Amino acid sequence: MNKSFIYYKENSKYPEDIYFRPSTAYPEYQYPGLGFSKEQNDVYEMIRNMFIGLELDKEHIGKSDWNPLSSYINENDTVLIKPNFVKHYNETVKGKKGLECLITHPSIIRCVIDYVLIALKGTGKIIIADAPVQSCDFEKLKIEAGLVKLEKFYKEAGQNIKFEDLRNYKSERVDGHIINVPLDFKYKGKVVNLGRHSYFYNNTTGKNLRITNYDYRELNKHHNGINQEYCISEACLQADVIINLPKPKTHRKAGYTGALKNMVGINARKDFLPHHTKGSYLSGKGDEYYSSSYNAQVKSNINDITDILDKKNLYKAGDFIKRIGEMLLSENSKDEKYSEGSWWGNKTIWKTILDLNTMVMYADKNGHLKNEPQRKVITIGDMLTAGEKEGPLCPSPKETGILLFADNSVLFDKILVRLMGFQEEKFILLKEAGKNKKLSLRKFDDHIVSSNFAGFEAELTKLNSKYKFTPSGGWREYLN
Repeated sequence: MNKSFIYYKENSKYPEDIYFRPSTAYPEYQYPGLGFSKEQNDVYEMIRNMFIGLELDKEHIGKSDWNPLSSYINENDTVLIKPNFVKHYNETVKGKKGLECLITHPSIIRCVIDYVLIALKGTGKIIIADAPVQSCDFEKLKIEAGLVKLEKFYKEAGQNIKFEDLRNYKSERVDGHIINVPLDFKYKGKVVNLGRHSYFYNNTTGKNLRITNYDYRELNKHHNGINQEYCISEACLQADVIINLPKPKTHRKAGYTGALKNMVGINARKDFLPHHTKGSYLSGKGDEYYSSSYNAQVKSNINDITDILDKKNLYKAGDFIKRIGEMLLSENSKDEKYSEGSWWGNKTIWKTILDLNTMVMYADKNGHLKNEPQRKVITIGDMLTAGEKEGPLCPSPKETGILLFADNSVLFDKILVRLMGFQEEKFILLKEAGKNKKLSLRKFDDHIVSSNFAGFEAELTKLNSKYKFTPSGGWREYLN
């Protein structure tokens, strides 16, 4: 039986202490010599109480040798802590609140690190890493989020804790143009072929898979029927255990982002990731837009050409093509309601998400698929402040005071969308998860095992009115 837990604390907030230290001298806490927070640390208390509610290492609760993650982590394991870092700023909500609804809060990461260190007992390895969007300035993100100070704390504690960028490339804007810059990365990407186990296997889309701002020809080299390849970071493949720390949000392409979607960040190269399919929904050939108006087709074709030219650094030619495209647009053609697959009709992104989670579970350290799970995955969702409306890059804060735990990613997401006030059958991602019978992602009892809400399962529908999230524009009519 899988475990899941919803922890709610009314008016809970993120700690202000720069090192995110606990405010209480818990018996198992390892660093009392480095002081405590002078103000209440709700996050540390909530995660700790959640582990107690889950009855993890039950016989040692309240003792100095309590090791709640011992049922998931063994000595000498390599543990990947996988936050959701996204970007160094929120495009619409400025300041602290903008980051709080955008990225995993560092106080969550801090508490999880402490309990992972307890489980490893001085052995093994901890990797804390994510691949944010290509335009993210990772060093700025570390400063803005307080991660640099957290690294300093652990250095004083005698622990080698670093926050790593899994991207092999980043993008920078130079003279108004976006260029790709190779990174001096620590963990290389390894090409893994899912083949017949891919949800894209023998797809009939031809060369129509797309990801915005990337040369589609490169993408389709890796997704062509029999070959279904992704560039997976060695940080993921090395791991024996992954602790997934998503920031739940509404999402323009997938509808929502939770445990499953957060695994997109294990990729070293974004140009291996199909996000939508060129063409119209009504034609049955694509999901880029709905009705295939003249203007939609022109814009789509111009985007294809300019993405190719930009990759070749032919920016002036790209600018010329864009101007030609603007001249070709018709004033009499009705603009499409949706674009770039950012709507409920997207039939592509869920396949990418489930492919990635299949590799997380079943690819061994060399990237070879096995019949049995190769690593454990547990998820703690940071929902004290979640994100709604135009996620993942432009979310608005949604205060819930909730932490959500599950040791199965599909179970986590099924509970999450109900918390958000949505019907799970609305999401192809959740309907299709687990249909790959040989390499299944869906092995759990379909109910909440434990919660500090009395009768929460029965009350969940009533509580939806309190937690109901506002979807992104492309999903609003469909989900409401």
